[in-house]
Amino acid sequence: MKKNSSIIIFIVFMLIFAYSEGLLDFLAEINWNPFDYARITDVDYKAVLVDEPNSEGKVVVTERLTFDIHAASKNNLFWELWRDLPESYIDGVKVDYQVNSVKQILDDGSEIVYEESPRLYWEDSDYLASNKRYGPGKWFHSEGPYSESARNYECVFFYVDGLYREKVTFEIEYEMHNAALRYGDCSELYLSLYSEDSIKYLESYKAQILIPNKDMPQAGNYSAYTYGTNSNRFPFEEYDSINPGYYTFSFELNESQLKFRPYNEYIEFSLISYGEDSHIFTDYASRNRYYGDAVLEELNQEQKEYDDTYANYKNIKLIVLLISIVIAYLIIKYTIKRNKKIKEEHIFYNSTIPEGYFRDIPSNLDPVFASTLAFCKHGTHKTDADGYSSIMLSLVRKDYIELAKINDLNGWTTNNVKIIIKYKPQPIMSELTGNNTIEPKKLEPLTPTEEQYFNLINRYARDGELSMNNFQSRVSIDYQNTNSFVKNIKDSIVNIGISQGYFQKADFEEPKKQMKSLATKFLIFGVLLVTVVNLISYQTYLDLAYGSFFIVGITFLISSIYLRKNANKYVLLTQLGEDEYNKWRGLYNFLNSETLMKERTVIELPIWEQYLVYATAFGISEKVITALKIRCPDMEMSPMLSNPYYTSRSFIHTSHSFRTATRSASHIAHSGGFSGHGGYRRRRPWWWRRPEAVTKI
Repeated sequence: MKKNSSIIIFIVFMLIFAYSEGLLDFLAEINWNPFDYARITDVDYKAVLVDEPNSEGKVVVTERLTFDIHAASKNNLFWELWRDLPESYIDGVKVDYQVNSVKQILDDGSEIVYEESPRLYWEDSDYLASNKRYGPGKWFHSEGPYSESARNYECVFFYVDGLYREKVTFEIEYEMHNAALRYGDCSELYLSLYSEDSIKYLESYKAQILIPNKDMPQAGNYSAYTYGTNSNRFPFEEYDSINPGYYTFSFELNESQLKFRPYNEYIEFSLISYGEDSHIFTDYASRNRYYGDAVLEELNQEQKEYDDTYANYKNIKLIVLLISIVIAYLIIKYTIKRNKKIKEEHIFYNSTIPEGYFRDIPSNLDPVFASTLAFCKHGTHKTDADGYSSIMLSLVRKDYIELAKINDLNGWTTNNVKIIIKYKPQPIMSELTGNNTIEPKKLEPLTPTEEQYFNLINRYARDGELSMNNFQSRVSIDYQNTNSFVKNIKDSIVNIGISQGYFQKADFEEPKKQMKSLATKFLIFGVLLVTVVNLISYQTYLDLAYGSFFIVGITFLISSIYLRKNANKYVLLTQLGEDEYNKWRGLYNFLNSETLMKERTVIELPIWEQYLVYATAFGISEKVITALKIRCPDMEMSPMLSNPYYTSRSFIHTSHSFRTATRSASHIAHSGGFSGHGGYRRRRPWWWRRPEAVTKI
């Protein structure tokens, strides 16, 4: 499991590393307050071509922009509205802008002319109501190139005030230089009207591109194109009379047409002239890198490739969809085959004991092993902390130890609890010989884990007693021995399973681990396909490929669930193990149900004591404790059940602290953080010796 977790962490780290720049850009664009925004919703665009001395391929653009203002609070009613004017280089010449004017158009048609601000301001602190030198009622053109640190944004700002939740319209006029480019055998007027973020909330877009009649190519000597939106191209109309003295290209897009994907977030127009009119509107255009070269064939080829790209990707998406269906089928087939192969490679017995409740204690089984057996096909319970609690309770029940208060006036806290070792040889009368001989007191034998735990207590006890705090402290610093103790507890489970015939082999969970490992890999593939791969494909012409990656990803996820669910069945138990599993699982079901509370059959005190031990090992001790208080009025007659500490949360908390101490010590031991050798031999302290080796004087 640790290996799988490392793989997942590595993949996540690499993805974050690979896409960190894009992730930061994405986070920077998020409006963290969805109730606070200003959006351009409607555009009325008009561009007039100018081909005269010193014009350098210029167009004069007039735009009417409608902003939807939605201030989150009435306490902050000023805004910086803006319109992107992206500067760029095309064929070696710079497409840049000069802003001429900004006006606010009121509802009655009247205008408020804005003045140019001497500098850009951005922060709220830049605005002073007592000093309107910088705004509101002014505009500023940030010419770029874009630089966050230098506060260059390639846009025009409008500084406004007093706007809460309303729509306002602005009219801006600006000159766009080098929009018309001249080549050896043709010319092109290329207008990037809108792109990227500025188009996300558009509800309508109207545009007119005006060419003076004297500069308009004759029919047959020009081609006009549009680019963008999900339709790849959008329709336009041509008029020769709606604007006197100009030939007009016009289009109008409504909200249903203004749909975009990350790869087509633009609205563009191109007019290419050739033949006898190849340079009719570029007499005064700037000299670009290909000013004298023949590029018409290349431009035509680019147009064809642009159209073919969309058509080709429709076919590619269909192919990807078919491939994904085949892959999904192969994944399902492999999953079923892998499941079948596991069954063929191993023997899995069927229990002869019916499933359900099991009221009797099946046997005097080691509590930690009983928990391992009961959960071996479920994997929903960790045995270490609850296991330590159950072992200590079992030692109490078998009369090997007792937990008592250090100070009777204080409560049952870890600081006020001590362990008393009760198991000592006592002189008793031999029933066989009648002689006074020394025989050990007859106690229930210890199970392997109980013996390990009892030896650990004896290791640190002095004069038969040991405070709980001291016990946990010794465990936490005795690195090597604690590490051996933890390992021996784990080994004891396997040894019991093999020696007593429960397991077919030491690695009894091998098939289960294999299936879960494969399930984890499928889970990773599924998550990556459904999230990362879909996110990447969405940015390309593949789009979501008609859900192809969802199909494969979901198939991986379903197969992962199927494998993981079936994996729990694949535990290499013997016939005895299967039968005993059903018994102990049945006992767990009984203790974890309401049946124990509702039944009226008399349960003897020794059974209640064992119930508490095994319920603690199962992690459901509170169920038995609740039933005890209601159904066992004579619990005071049991030294174990009458001790309030054993049925308190403090006792469970103590075992969790013990688990933490053992883990810490084991980790240090594995990492080599203890002193294993040196230049001298240190005498061990008294608590290092076993009690039976200490002779009192």
